[in-house]
Amino acid sequence: MSAIRNRLRQQYRRAKRSVREGPLGPSGTESELRWPASGDRRQDAQPPTVLVHGYKDDASVFAPLAQHLSELGVRTYAVTLAPSDCSVPLEVLAQQLKAYISSNFAYNQQLNFVGFSLGGIVARYYLQRMGGLERTGRFLSVATPHHGTWVAFASRLPAALQLRPNSSFLRDLNADAEQLASIEFSSMWTPLDLMIVPSFNCRFRVGTNMAVWSLQHQGLITGQRGIGAIAKVLTSGDKESPGLGQSPLDSGLMMSR
Repeated sequence: MSAIRNRLRQQYRRAKRSVREGPLGPSGTESELRWPASGDRRQDAQPPTVLVHGYKDDASVFAPLAQHLSELGVRTYAVTLAPSDCSVPLEVLAQQLKAYISSNFAYNQQLNFVGFSLGGIVARYYLQRMGGLERTGRFLSVATPHHGTWVAFASRLPAALQLRPNSSFLRDLNADAEQLASIEFSSMWTPLDLMIVPSFNCRFRVGTNMAVWSLQHQGLITGQRGIGAIAKVLTSGDKESPGLGQSPLDSGLMMSR
């Protein structure tokens, strides 16, 4: 198993060196975006968006994305969940997400969510098991292993066990995933992902699947192509929920089949 892990790490390092996607905005460590100017009418058009990070990350990983979204008038709140190294079950991180939302938003405030990698599963647990679905307008999962990743076999930590393909945790969460059809739910992924193996485990039977080419797993939230695609989803006009199995309408992206 260690040989597989080392091989994946080597492939990922080579992929990172081969990709040169710069961020759209300056990086930083601010976990919560400033609200747009009060005169910006777009402020009232979009509910706040909560950004949920992935494995061994914190809120600062979203700095380029948050800066770009802020310029578009999207209010973003990036939460830090800890520890994010798989040493605690994902339910623990979901409880932290719920506590953050309860502390920062009114109980009836509608929200959008962007969950990256492991954070997409944490967000799904909050939506599906903790009542978050009732207050959600849009949810975009980015490079999220909805069906697990073989990389998780490199560890026996609690969350890693949950992220293995066909784990009891994922089977239970996916069993009633059709309830996500009640919101605008999208899954963004890259066919070249070296952290989610196989990469098509990011695709899901509910909502819209969107493939965005990036050799970097994290490039989907830090590179120009990924940031632009996320912004397009979050700022699109109001429309009916995509529901079950409906094809994507956005021809500007390379879509999964």
